[in-house]
Amino acid sequence: MAIAMLIIGLMLGGCIATVFLCCFQINRDNYYGQTIQSHKEKQNKE
Repeated sequence: MAIAMLIIGLMLGGCIATVFLCCFQINRDNYYGQTIQSHKEKQNKE
């Protein structure tokens, strides 16, 4: 029984960690995209 609970806990924790890291990566990608876009706009104005 203890081994089953350990396996379930590891699987659940892994899924939660994966979702968290994916959301973090999406936010970071959006931030870099906005930064690149603002630099392109500044470059075009000059």
